[in-house]
Amino acid sequence: MYNLIYENKHFTVEQVMAEFDISRETVFRDYAKIKKITGAVYDKNESVWKL
Repeated sequence: MYNLIYENKHFTVEQVMAEFDISRETVFRDYAKIKKITGAVYDKNESVWKL
C-alpha cells in the first residue's frame, strides 16, 4: 500500500479498497500502521498523501 501511495500521492481510499479488495476499515487500520512507521499523512481536504 505504501508503494502505491508513494507512486501516486492522489491515491484515494476507494482506489486502495479496489486495488487490494479490502474493506474501508482495513485500509484505515493499515494506514495507521503506515503512519506510525513512516509519518505519512492523508489530507482529506486536498485528497493528497503527504510523505
